Amino acid sequence: MKTILVIEDTPTMRENITEILQLAPYEVVQAANGKEGIERARQTRPDLILCDIRMPELDGFGVLHILRKDPTLAGIPFIFITAKAEMTDFRVGMDLGADDYITKPFDDLTLLNAVELRLKKGAEAPTDPVPVPASINHLIQAILNETGARQSLCDHYPTMTYNRKHRLFTAGNWPTALYFIPQGKGKLFAADAVGNEYIVSLFGPGDFVGYRPLLEETPYAETAELLDDSLICTIPKDDFMALFDHHQGVANQFIRMLAGDVGAHQERLLKLAYQSVRKRVAEALLMYYRKFYRGSEKRPAGSAPPNVSPAMTLSRENWSHLVGASTETVIRILGDLRTEGLIEINASQITLLNIDKLTHLKR
Repeated sequence: MKTILVIEDTPTMRENITEILQLAPYEVVQAANGKEGIERARQTRPDLILCDIRMPELDGFGVLHILRKDPTLAGIPFIFITAKAEMTDFRVGMDLGADDYITKPFDDLTLLNAVELRLKKGAEAPTDPVPVPASINHLIQAILNETGARQSLCDHYPTMTYNRKHRLFTAGNWPTALYFIPQGKGKLFAADAVGNEYIVSLFGPGDFVGYRPLLEETPYAETAELLDDSLICTIPKDDFMALFDHHQGVANQFIRMLAGDVGAHQERLLKLAYQSVRKRVAEALLMYYRKFYRGSEKRPAGSAPPNVSPAMTLSRENWSHLVGASTETVIRILGDLRTEGLIEINASQITLLNIDKLTHLKR
């Protein structure tokens, strides 16, 4: 009989969940708070954990963080129970390695289906490690971001320098590879029926690009184009997909990355829909700075964060695609920000002169 640990601080909810699971039947261990839950997990090593998020002293995020650091407990399927269906909760949980969510209120069938699915997936996982080819092992280490492993990909996979405006892939084509960026920067953009472009996201050193269509087995939804001369490492599709037969940690890592992409994309769409163009221009400047230039400033150790950026280079056309407005409109607003002393413009270079004020721009 499978053992399930239920960590829930509300007695009525904890008893209701226990009663449903015992009828299934499962053996149930109860814990009234996060600290007690960790103790019960170490004592019983359950087959699955159901855990509330909002608890005093130690919340569900803290429980998951501690358990994932324990090698003897890290592989136990973990399902959050939460009364909040907010994307922020979802993203934090996935980043920590949660396997699923159940949102209160839920019925008996929803609970049992979620439990059965996670237990089934756990049973299907191989108990004995499968030998991993050396090239795949380097890729696993890189994806899991082990020290120095990402740069070493260049020693094991084809790596070439491509010029600015080179396209790694084009919307509508089927994916054949995963791309890693050791040096350089680029953009993912989409275009409407009449050719208007919108930059969906930016990528730069240390990023993997093109994994979503590989995992979803769909054509590219966006086009990837380089903004600078860049060094690109090309990882064959077969090697990337083989990882999911060998390493559950890699699958979890990309689930977390996909969750972050979804959250960031939704946030971008909300800003595009509700912010003024002036505010969107400020957000685009800050987004570009944070992605490619923050951390490159020279300042004494321990000093306050800088309020002035290095000179940033990007064409007016790309600024308009990042903002989601016409080039003429973006040029006019950039001129206004320069007049107000918030930025400096020198040909194609823009320097942020007051990052704090741009960040808190009201309109």
